[in-house]
Amino acid sequence: MSKIKSYAAPQAGAELELYEYDAGELKAEDVEVQVDYCGICHSDLSMIDNEWGFSSYPLVAGHEVIG
Repeated sequence: MSKIKSYAAPQAGAELELYEYDAGELKAEDVEVQVDYCGICHSDLSMIDNEWGFSSYPLVAGHEVIG
């Protein structure tokens, strides 16, 4: 099991706070990547604020990673 440290919004419009979760076991088709940095773009802000009405929380935003 891999413990993941991230930042997450606990609810809509909230500030990001440290969040740790268990990612589960890696499957044969999975790879583990160490992320050094992650960018937040405007679509991530929209998801944090639930502007599109389908976000679920806690929400770990960010999809522009360097690692």
